[in-house]
Amino acid sequence: MEVKHFSHEHPLCHAEVKEEDGFICSGCESGLSGSAYKRTFSYCDFLLHDSCFKLAPLIQHKSHPHHPLTLLPTPPYDGFGFTCEACLYFGHAFVYHCAACQFDLHVGCASLSETVKRDDHEHPLVLSFSAYIGEDKIFICDVCHGEVPESCWVYYCQGCDYGTHLDCITTEANPEEKEEEQEAERDEEQEAEEEGTEYSVAEVESRLKLLQLRMQLAQQNAQSIIDAGRMLSRLAG
Repeated sequence: MEVKHFSHEHPLCHAEVKEEDGFICSGCESGLSGSAYKRTFSYCDFLLHDSCFKLAPLIQHKSHPHHPLTLLPTPPYDGFGFTCEACLYFGHAFVYHCAACQFDLHVGCASLSETVKRDDHEHPLVLSFSAYIGEDKIFICDVCHGEVPESCWVYYCQGCDYGTHLDCITTEANPEEKEEEQEAERDEEQEAEEEGTEYSVAEVESRLKLLQLRMQLAQQNAQSIIDAGRMLSRLAG
């Protein structure tokens, strides 16, 4: 059965698409597989995920609470693409847009879950609409160890100060990088211990020198007493 979508002039039909076919969704610009809608004309390469076909035409998003966002089939910027406020990546296709604020979101970013659980972290990570964590502080992704711009959205556990890029949330941490990080921590601990040991040796040496000085003074005092006694003996004789 043929259906129409507001974003495209040609009728579409439902189909099952294989990942190995290499199709790209014309809505979210991601790889396409599974349930989809495709063109009925052979000369047209328009395809949509089933989920992109069913996107709401108007949404209210927590990241932009003052105005609703409208689904547009193409960016409204005179033939140019748009920069997503969530991930800062460029886009050329579907966009949730606020005309009053020039605020834009990829449809995928607008649909992100508010909480996500990773196998390598004990607590759920909460979607945060900013990577700002304080003055003169830089948010570092705990998966790829890359810097995250302050305006980017992140998944974050405040209690553990653990967080990730949006596109790292489903990525496994590199075991080699994790091992290197642990080795660096061990080296820092060892250096701290060595610094503490050096300080202790220096302190002992200082105390030994002080003790030696006191012994020398005591010996000089004893010799002075002996000399004084001898002198008194001579005078008495």
